[in-house]
Amino acid sequence: MNHTMIVFWKELREVLRDRRVLFSTIISPLLMTPLLLWGIGMMVRQREESAQKVIIPVAVVAPGGGQELIAVMKDKGFTVHQAQDRSQAEAMLKGRQVRAVIVLDERFDQKLHNESTAQVQVLFDPLSDTSRDALARLRSLADEFNARWLQQRLARRFIGAEFAQPIAVRTQAIQTEHPAGNLILSIFLPYVIVLSAFFGAVSPAFDLVAGEKERGTIETLLATPASRRQIVWGKFLTVTVVCMTAALFAMIGMLVALALPTSSRVFMEQAGSFSISAQAIALLLVTLLPLTVFYSATLTIISTFARNQKEAQTYLIPLSSLIVLPAVASMFVRTESAIWLSAVPVLNSAIIIKQVLTGIVDVPFVLISLLIACVVAAVTLQIATRLFDRETILLSS
Repeated sequence: MNHTMIVFWKELREVLRDRRVLFSTIISPLLMTPLLLWGIGMMVRQREESAQKVIIPVAVVAPGGGQELIAVMKDKGFTVHQAQDRSQAEAMLKGRQVRAVIVLDERFDQKLHNESTAQVQVLFDPLSDTSRDALARLRSLADEFNARWLQQRLARRFIGAEFAQPIAVRTQAIQTEHPAGNLILSIFLPYVIVLSAFFGAVSPAFDLVAGEKERGTIETLLATPASRRQIVWGKFLTVTVVCMTAALFAMIGMLVALALPTSSRVFMEQAGSFSISAQAIALLLVTLLPLTVFYSATLTIISTFARNQKEAQTYLIPLSSLIVLPAVASMFVRTESAIWLSAVPVLNSAIIIKQVLTGIVDVPFVLISLLIACVVAAVTLQIATRLFDRETILLSS
């Protein structure tokens, strides 16, 4: 057997014995991600339900009538407290006795019946969630109230409701090969894959070189018949396998999480269902390959340069920013992005994933991105190999 593969199998067995690696690459994506999204879905659902059911106290200043509006407010889940003036109502709001204040026009009823516009001012506390909920419900109530009175005014003049609607816009989504829910999936999945692939390989990468330096076992490995190039390639392949495994299980965990009833209600209800074809999965693997090679080579460089794992963790801090920023940016960039973004490492891979999930594949963008990703991966791998040949770094204490 080739010495590179011997080193690879030896390192891979040791990595698989490490519970930290198994937890970060397999257990955490399959359990923690679904549990996290399930918990978020539950909290959002409970908050929506409580926001609709809770009785919200409000204060009303109505010097010009407005009893019809007040009656509608009571029917819509508001407890109405009449205030003599605005100052008293504001004091009640600041004292948290009410969650909003409604100040009606001094000639509210007169303007309403004379087909004029009656002013309504709503005061709310921007730091209070309940106060903001009250504002949202009052806006919905005002829209219903306006629609009702508009119909009454048109009826008095024997005018149909069509008079107030010169055009009627109807929308219809066309049938596409990919479900509409893939749009939501394309926002979250690239972010999760890009980050999980990197951070899932950190622990084994730092342990394979910096850890062996720290334990004093690197010299023993160098004394074997395997050349330094074969040793570094064996270690590099081990980190690459862990990196790819972390990415795949992160994708599986995310898909499972979004399929749960509570999380799908929050994230997918408006968009619809999602699906990933075998062809899309194959293209995702092709996209991930140069990305994981780049990650593995970069982490191997840090692990080789550092004297111990603690020092390697120090170097990881600035590098993490260079990975996290493109990952976060991938959630906001458009699927059909400018061609120059294909030259940005990490971000270009995330954009390809977005394109694959939505079926909007820009072939020149994909080809340039993959070419640049392969070049970056090859350069970082060459640096890691050259660095492994330097005695002063490899055997530093």
